[in-house]
Amino acid sequence: MQKQVKISGKSKENMSLLKHLKGDVQGKELVIEDSIVNERWKQVLKEKIDIEHDLFNYQKNREISKVPFLPVDRLITNDEVEDILNTLTEVLPTGKFTSGPYLEQFEKVLSTYLHKRYVIATSSGTDAIMIGLLALGLNPGDEVIMPANSFSATENAVLASGGVPIYVDINPQTFCIDPDKIEEAITPYTKFILPVHLYGKHSDMQHIRQIANRYKLKVIEDACQGIGLTDLGKYADITTLSFNPYKNFGVCGKAGAIATDNEELAKKCIQFSYHGFEVNVKNKKVINFGFNSKMDNLQAAIGLERMKYLSLNNFKRLFLADRYITQLAELQNKGYIELPELSEDHVWHLFPIKVRTEDRADIMTKLNEDFGVQTDVYYPILSHMQKTPLVQDKYAGLQLVHTEKAHSQVLHLPLYPSFTLEEQDRVMEGLFHVIKQEIGV
Repeated sequence: MQKQVKISGKSKENMSLLKHLKGDVQGKELVIEDSIVNERWKQVLKEKIDIEHDLFNYQKNREISKVPFLPVDRLITNDEVEDILNTLTEVLPTGKFTSGPYLEQFEKVLSTYLHKRYVIATSSGTDAIMIGLLALGLNPGDEVIMPANSFSATENAVLASGGVPIYVDINPQTFCIDPDKIEEAITPYTKFILPVHLYGKHSDMQHIRQIANRYKLKVIEDACQGIGLTDLGKYADITTLSFNPYKNFGVCGKAGAIATDNEELAKKCIQFSYHGFEVNVKNKKVINFGFNSKMDNLQAAIGLERMKYLSLNNFKRLFLADRYITQLAELQNKGYIELPELSEDHVWHLFPIKVRTEDRADIMTKLNEDFGVQTDVYYPILSHMQKTPLVQDKYAGLQLVHTEKAHSQVLHLPLYPSFTLEEQDRVMEGLFHVIKQEIGV
C-alpha cells in the first residue's frame, strides 16, 4: 500500500510534496485536503508534474534584461483579479463594505486553516499585535522581550500599547530571536515574549514556550510573515497575522488577524478591536476604550478569493528557494556567501543571503547596473539604531552582536510567486559574476 503525501498547504507538507515531485521520494500517493487554500492547487497538481514547465512555463534561453525586486504590479495575478472582480459584483450592490457576512465567513475559514478556535480579523497586523498585547493584560511599563531586526510595526505596537521593548540578540543562522538570550533579559518587569517569524522562518517556539512557562510570561507571536507554517500558534497565547498585499497572503489593502484558543482572550480581542463595545452589542462599552480595527467586509470578500491561491503560492516560494540554494551552493562552499537552510519550518516570505559587509553595497550596485537585477536590504535600520529621541535615550549603549553582524551582511534576493525562472537564472548569473569579481577570482 502506498504511503500518502497529504497536501495541506502548510510548510512541512509542502516540503514533503517538493521531494515527491522532484522524485526524491518514491511510492507515495498525493492526497489533497479539501480546503479553500488548496482550491487552485487542485486545478494544476497531478501525480506527475513538471514543476518548471507546468507551474512556471520555463523557457531556459529566454533573454531577461531587468529583474525587479518586488514589483507592486505583480503582487496579484490576472486570474486572481478576475476572481475578485466577480466577487465584487456581488458585494458592491449590497452596500455592506465594513460589516457583513464575508467577514464572518473569512474568520471561520481562517480558523479552520490555522486549527485555532477563534480568529478575529483586524484592519492590520500592527493593530493585531496591539490588541493582542492589551487583551493579554499589558500595563504601562511592562517589558516585552523581542528582536531588533523586524519591521518597525512590531516595536510600534508595543510602544503604542504602553509597553517597553527589550531587544535581545538573534540566532544568526535563522535571523530569529535566540531563546538562550531571552532568560538573560528577564527582569521583574518582564511580562511578554514577542518572537517574530522573520522572513517566514519559524522561531524556536517550543523553547520559547518553556521559558515563558518557567517565568510565568505571556507569548504573543508576530507571524505577519509566517502564514502557512506548520504548527503556527501551537506554543503562543496569541498569534498575529498581516494580510498586507506584500505578504505571502494578502488582500487588496491592509488587514490582519488574531488567532487564539482561549475564549476569554478572544472576547477581549473583539472588544478592543471595536471601540470597547460588548461583543455583538454596538454602542455599549464594557472596557475603557477600544480601537476602530475590524477588518472590512469588502476586504474579507477579497481575502476569501485570494486565499484559494495560498497553498500554490507558498509552494512556488519553496521551489524558488530550493532552486536558489541548490544552484548557489558553489558560492557558499567556497565561502563567498552564506545561504539559508532549506527547512520544513519556512514559508520564504523573503530570501536572505549573507555577503561580506565591505562588499555588499558594490554587489548591489553592480547587479543592478550590469545585470538589471534589483536586490534589497529589506529592513535597513535596526530598531535599537533608529535616531528617535526614545531610542537615543534608552538604547544608546545597547549592543546586539549577532543581530548587528547579520544585519551588516544580509542581502535579499527577489522571490515571489510571479517571479519567473528566467528571471531567477538572471539573478544567479549576475551573482556568480559580480561576487567572483568582488572577491577577485
